Amino acid sequence: MMNGFNIKTGQLFALTLFLILSSCGTNPEKSQQLLDEGVEFYYHAQYADALNRFNNSIDENPENFEAWFWLGNYYENNGKHTKAIELYGKAIKLNPNYADAFSNRAKAKKNFGDNKGACTDWRKAAELGKHNLDDNLKWCKRNGFK
Repeated sequence: MMNGFNIKTGQLFALTLFLILSSCGTNPEKSQQLLDEGVEFYYHAQYADALNRFNNSIDENPENFEAWFWLGNYYENNGKHTKAIELYGKAIKLNPNYADAFSNRAKAKKNFGDNKGACTDWRKAAELGKHNLDDNLKWCKRNGFK
């Protein structure tokens, strides 16, 4: 009887350990689902819900560069330029070819007063294939930010 108890206890311990370990780590699918929900809330001006989803998306998968990008959008649109610059930077670090993140970070930098940094980012976004930056790039050239 004692052997059966020890085996069942061992099995229960192994199952518990498996469940604990399997719940750790990233969950890209859940992260994407939360991000999609957040974007939907954002487009419907439900900003508190959007912010919650963006943060939860990052919690599920800190490598989700799009979640960092959307979180940057949230802060930029709330006038928190330095926070937005930081968050766009995280998106760029995770995906150095993310033209939209460079473009949006440029806008945040310009709003913060870093015109040279804005122009550097707009040029990089254009180099990566971002369209509709002609006016920004002309502004940079006109103001001596080559």
